[in-house]
Amino acid sequence: MKNVVKEEIVEWITKPENEELLKALKLIKESQASGDWFERLDEQSKQSIKKGLKEHQNDNTLTNEEFWLKHG
Repeated sequence: MKNVVKEEIVEWITKPENEELLKALKLIKESQASGDWFERLDEQSKQSIKKGLKEHQNDNTLTNEEFWLKHG
């Protein structure tokens, strides 16, 4: 079964009209080769992102206008 599916996919992507598909597949391949960007961050950056996500989940956010009124 695997070989049949693989052959069908190879046939599908090698058709000349699939240029956009090939570009998309190349992007997927490149993103997988570079690994997970989050794992390459230093610990301080990871903690900062996690804190921001938690604040967002708890609705502890400001609008752009609120931010500038407070900090502008």
